[in-house]
Amino acid sequence: MRLPDRQEIARLSRDRSFLVKLSLGLVLTSTVAAFAVSSVFRKAPHFPISLSPLGEDLGTSLESLIALIRFGNPDFAQIRFHACTKLLRHPGDNPFSDEIEEAVARISSSTPHGNLVAVWWRGLSSDHPGEAIAELESMDSGRRHRSEFIGDLLMKLTEPELALKAYLEEADRSDGTGYSRRSALVLARFFEDRKLLQRLLADPEYRGSIPPGEILPLYAYAGDYAGLARSVIRFEWQTLRSPYLLPALFTASIWFLILTAFRPVTWPRFARMTLAFLLGALSTVPTLFAAIYQEHARGFSFNPEDTSPVQFFYFVAGIGLREEFLKLVCLLPLILIFRSRITPVEALQLGGMTGLGFAFQENLIYFEADAGTYSAWLRLLTANALHFSLTGVAGFQLWRMTSRKARGWEDFLASFLLVVFAHGLYNALLAVPSLSYYAPLSPILVAVLAYQYFDPLRQHMESAGMHRRISPLGVFVIGSVTLACTILISSAAVEPFRFALGAFAATSGAMIPLAFAFISRFRDL
Repeated sequence: MRLPDRQEIARLSRDRSFLVKLSLGLVLTSTVAAFAVSSVFRKAPHFPISLSPLGEDLGTSLESLIALIRFGNPDFAQIRFHACTKLLRHPGDNPFSDEIEEAVARISSSTPHGNLVAVWWRGLSSDHPGEAIAELESMDSGRRHRSEFIGDLLMKLTEPELALKAYLEEADRSDGTGYSRRSALVLARFFEDRKLLQRLLADPEYRGSIPPGEILPLYAYAGDYAGLARSVIRFEWQTLRSPYLLPALFTASIWFLILTAFRPVTWPRFARMTLAFLLGALSTVPTLFAAIYQEHARGFSFNPEDTSPVQFFYFVAGIGLREEFLKLVCLLPLILIFRSRITPVEALQLGGMTGLGFAFQENLIYFEADAGTYSAWLRLLTANALHFSLTGVAGFQLWRMTSRKARGWEDFLASFLLVVFAHGLYNALLAVPSLSYYAPLSPILVAVLAYQYFDPLRQHMESAGMHRRISPLGVFVIGSVTLACTILISSAAVEPFRFALGAFAATSGAMIPLAFAFISRFRDL
């Protein structure tokens, strides 16, 4: 069987009949595959745990029991970074109370630390844990977990200041637990004790007890901006090792191929567009730094109790202004270096690629937070398009201004302010409660903004040899269908087939109007 050559692929990418048939074939094949996958893979039990045997060496089993008592969740991956603020203070809230009673009774006389755990559990189970606290205080202060158990009981008594001292005592031991250190950090922030927070953050044992993403607000409040910058970089680097890197790359590659289709691609042009993409991804570092600084050092954050105008102002002057400004700051060196070689169509492409790089890095966080959902496909059509369209429009005006030696700055300023407002409006429609009635209009807003970007891109595109280039229509249709079908199959591996198929149908139905808005813009290219 002869494989199609490049010219044949370019022709097929414009053949609507072929695209429809291939799309339907992909949907049908993925549906059958999803059914098969769902039949083979069954979702693991919600609470897979074994509390036995509990050896005298206080191994993993005892640590699992302690975590189960504290948080009522046997999944260590979910609770390994919990602190005292997540503590279940009432055993009735713990779905494993009976199992815990049995395990505590079994170990109370068979392990050296069994009595310690038994007293702690008795105190948590009592409405008056003072007796249990006194009994723990009478025990050897060098025993592991003794001080943090006292801290937990003091938290139950709503005595966080005394609990902080107990957690610090446990944490200062050479074998102190990460839980005690995390709890000390959280309570130091709760009491707004900057000096204590600075001292704790200076200790690598404390810093290592909390994930990079959660330690950022602590650095900001403590005023350690060098530490905040280092943690932001570590956090952004950590996201690149996310298991969701592949869907984020695939989502970005769809738009990357579409944006490169508006002119012939040479190696220098490809290098500049790739560099713009990387600069856009890099722009998330100063953006996150600014966000944490504004929200946790200056208190400029979203407050559900604020009035609707104040909330709207936050999304415009906070999120919109911050993100769009810093994306352009990262794009500016590229424009200044290559402005004499950049044509209008490439200026639009470079701006779009910068926004796309930002969206790619941002997607890694959203995909992990919404694991198992259709967020990858939704963001392909919404957030990705929003970012590259807004930065593409503003970046184009920035290039025009710099190429004219700052003449026409009024046009750039007007364009930039409109971009900031549009970005803030999109976020406000999704987050401000009083605007929730208008949230369904957000895809329409994305379509309008995308048209403001693609219309000048079409106007300035190099049409010579267009028929030999792969059509944006083909890339968009096959890429988006492949992405959605892949998510359908992966979803079927962790949930019943009918739920996976229902989510696929509902998500596709909601986004079809926006998908057709893009298709209409690409169909004659």
